Amino acid sequence: MVVPRGKAPVAVVRRLLKLGIKIGSFYLIIMVLIDTTLGRTALLFFALLGSVWAAPDYSGYARLLDAYVSEGGVDYNTWAGNANDVAALDQFLGEMSAVKIADLSPSEQKAFYINLYNAGMLQAVFRNYPLKSVKQIGFLPFSIFKKNFIRLGDRKLSLDTIEKEILLKDYFDPRIHFAVNCASESCPPLRAEPYCGPHLDAQLDEQTRLFAESPRAARVDSQRKRIAFSELFKWYADDFGVENPAAFLNRYRKVLLPLDYAKDWIDYDWSLNSLNEN
Repeated sequence: MVVPRGKAPVAVVRRLLKLGIKIGSFYLIIMVLIDTTLGRTALLFFALLGSVWAAPDYSGYARLLDAYVSEGGVDYNTWAGNANDVAALDQFLGEMSAVKIADLSPSEQKAFYINLYNAGMLQAVFRNYPLKSVKQIGFLPFSIFKKNFIRLGDRKLSLDTIEKEILLKDYFDPRIHFAVNCASESCPPLRAEPYCGPHLDAQLDEQTRLFAESPRAARVDSQRKRIAFSELFKWYADDFGVENPAAFLNRYRKVLLPLDYAKDWIDYDWSLNSLNEN
């Protein structure tokens, strides 16, 4: 891109903002080296671009996940016994409530809502801990998913709103089903790190692969030629775009599932995904 000399810096910045994502920061760095005046303009561009596509700070949340989440589940007992870390989760959700979604890139927006769902679910567990199942939270079974308790700006959102009205509508991706965690045994496990825009696609692929290869997703009875699948594939059949869940799961499995076996469903286990219960 040729930047005419003599133009006002603001005009140049406007051009850079329009073309910056296409040309990439590498070319801007070259221009900084060539023209010191342009360099000052480019630095202004980077500052503006950083404010437009700034990523939320997940460092505190990452520390909590690393400390208490493992392949076997969530160590709720230890976490609940540390008042400072329970408060740290509340603080993180308070910080997330002030995030301006429009300032995030599309991938960061998608990651943000997944993190918001998972952190909100954790908060709901701790506000009602100890408990055996999230079904117990609220007056009616499963009412926690309908309750508007997760603040974002001047709104309060429910878990169902985040998952079904935002993520699966505005950022549709069937892999989302394996990233959001409902704090239950049959749910795809909670990832032990936050989701983030630059790595989101790889993170979602890995979560889907881990679930697809686990007995939570499919259990094969070779003698009876039947496969029992997670009820996620019954409840959200349209999202996966296949009649046979094996066709979707085989995209992420090393050992392929037979496509001609009869189909059964695994009863969903809503008991808490607690490390100490496993």
